[in-house]
Amino acid sequence: MKILVTGASGFIGRQFCQYYNSQFEITALVRNPADFNITGVNVCNYDGHYDSIYKALDGIDVVIHLATYYVAEHQEKDVLPLVNANITFGTLLLEAMAEQGINKFLNIGTTWQKFEGDYRYANLYAATKQAFQEIVNWYSDAKGFSVLNLHLNDTYGEEDSRKKIIQLLIETAQSGKCLDMSLGEQRFETCYITDVLNALKVSLKYLKCFENHQNETYSILTGQDCSLKDLVKKVQEIMALPINIKWGVRPYRDREVMKPPYEHYSVLPNWSPKVSLENGLKKMIRKKNKE
Repeated sequence: MKILVTGASGFIGRQFCQYYNSQFEITALVRNPADFNITGVNVCNYDGHYDSIYKALDGIDVVIHLATYYVAEHQEKDVLPLVNANITFGTLLLEAMAEQGINKFLNIGTTWQKFEGDYRYANLYAATKQAFQEIVNWYSDAKGFSVLNLHLNDTYGEEDSRKKIIQLLIETAQSGKCLDMSLGEQRFETCYITDVLNALKVSLKYLKCFENHQNETYSILTGQDCSLKDLVKKVQEIMALPINIKWGVRPYRDREVMKPPYEHYSVLPNWSPKVSLENGLKKMIRKKNKE
């Protein structure tokens, strides 16, 4: 199977290319080819123009669309990047696929697209992801695309350079510094990177059997959630170090996601997580202790 991966420079995209470079023929579409060097992976430069997307699709069987621009709480300066990355680029990609006769599309979204049900979004980021999915729906209906939309929740792993909550907690414990937090009542479910990668592989296998116009949406939410306060306790126990948290100093975000939207999703068929939160945390902490 010949796969084009957008967003290959990001955490999940890069890990997919590294993990599956011997199982699939992968082409990575990236803005800075000089910074992307993974053995066995073809690299194409996206120069901001349609032609570079069209050329990268030559001979491709399926596209994994991971490219995104993320910001939890946007400012005016984020509006154009959000629209350009999450809507315009993806639409150019779909149009190039249609011209190249490629109709298998694995679209990676976010569970924040179902903040409190359909057509309610946690933030502008999630709204742009849903706006793009509506465009995907048109290409499926009008052009016969076979589509699997996989909505991800929180993800983590040792090679993750994003400053997300697990990394912050580990670093706070190591440094002994204080971390200002909200009340910590929000519940979330996170997924370890190898389980995320397996979900992508299962999705590809599933998508391969899709008929024209078939268009389905799944998540990898399993109900194994915990509160932010519970997460802090788990990290403290594993590290045997206190984490100095000032609870309630920071307000909740506007439209804070207080619980995963389990009732609005079906879980990806034939997939289940293999790495528990405790074991995933241990892997993260071992890596941090070596640094």
